[in-house]
Amino acid sequence: MLNYTLKLIAADNPYPTYKWLRDNDPAHYSSAEDLWVLTRFKDVSDAFKNWKTWSSQRRGNLVNDMPERVGKTLGTTDPPGHTFARGLVNKAFTPKTVAELVPHIHSLAQRLSAEAREKGKIEFVADISAPFNAAILGAMFGVVDADFIALRHWLDDFFLREPVAAGEIPRQVVAMSKLREYLGDLVQRRLAHPTDDLMTAMLLAEENGQRLSQEQVVVTTMTFLTAGFESTNNLFTNLTHALALHPAIFDQLKARPDLIPAFVEEGMRWDAAAQGFVRSPNSEIELHGKAIPVGAQVLLHIGSANRDEREFENADAFDLHRDSRHLGLGQGIHFCVGAPLGREMTQTIFREILAVSDEWTIDLAQATRVLTPNFRGFSRLPLTIGHLS
Repeated sequence: MLNYTLKLIAADNPYPTYKWLRDNDPAHYSSAEDLWVLTRFKDVSDAFKNWKTWSSQRRGNLVNDMPERVGKTLGTTDPPGHTFARGLVNKAFTPKTVAELVPHIHSLAQRLSAEAREKGKIEFVADISAPFNAAILGAMFGVVDADFIALRHWLDDFFLREPVAAGEIPRQVVAMSKLREYLGDLVQRRLAHPTDDLMTAMLLAEENGQRLSQEQVVVTTMTFLTAGFESTNNLFTNLTHALALHPAIFDQLKARPDLIPAFVEEGMRWDAAAQGFVRSPNSEIELHGKAIPVGAQVLLHIGSANRDEREFENADAFDLHRDSRHLGLGQGIHFCVGAPLGREMTQTIFREILAVSDEWTIDLAQATRVLTPNFRGFSRLPLTIGHLS
């Protein structure tokens, strides 16, 4: 009898355990964590699409979510509140927003890749992912690079759910407080001096005479920065890891860079950065002979669903020519609003760095995995792309 643990997400290879759950206990209850876990593709997909039954607002969308977030972000609200907020955010986060960032994305990716080539051996997060994210996400919200790098440890801590001693404040609570303080000050500066960034656009966006409150803008910006950094950093590092495990794919991508979009999509399926999000049923749910009670905390396990043999033939194989359907960006009304930007950033950085790489070798002995219950990836990943001449 298995008792699921959130630490499993950070294991080197949790996928055999996910398979066991899919086959033997697809609606699993973890008594240790008071958490239900759905692991099959159909169950996870159906729940994502059915917001009337599976609420984001009852418990939030992160494991043991912070009450200060619930009901104030896109990911932790149900309609009609979600519909209103998403409409205003969509007005600010337009295709034009992404298009205007493309030249910056491409030039930065070229520069970082050229610097990596000169070094030959890099630490992927510090040398590529962190500065790339800081510059692009920072440009979107008017957060200067130096501030973004300084905020980074709070962005990482935001998703921690570690137990603390009595009287201690959890690191995620401290992180939220510090981010809130910084972004609250930034909102005031944008109100006094509007600029051409996404925070200003959200403050000014209007729907039938209504606007997002300053608090909503602060918390929504916090979500963009935290989820944006964690999802892209973990996607970048998981793809880097996957490429090292599959030398034949490295050779294919070197020969055919046009396959890089397919590589990114299959990577999102094969080792999802966001391994799962929480929903809570509005009524008792009967599933696989189990009764999931009203208000339960239920993890919709994207990482497992994306490897479900019921949905994907030879699901454990990394296949560049597979149908790109996956749940790596969510589904339904909460589908990732930043998906176009994330795809543009990921495809571009891998196109540029692969173009200057002669080899692709990671040092797992010196690597460090992210330790959060929602995301899977690396906070440190040494990579060799070539040797200095």
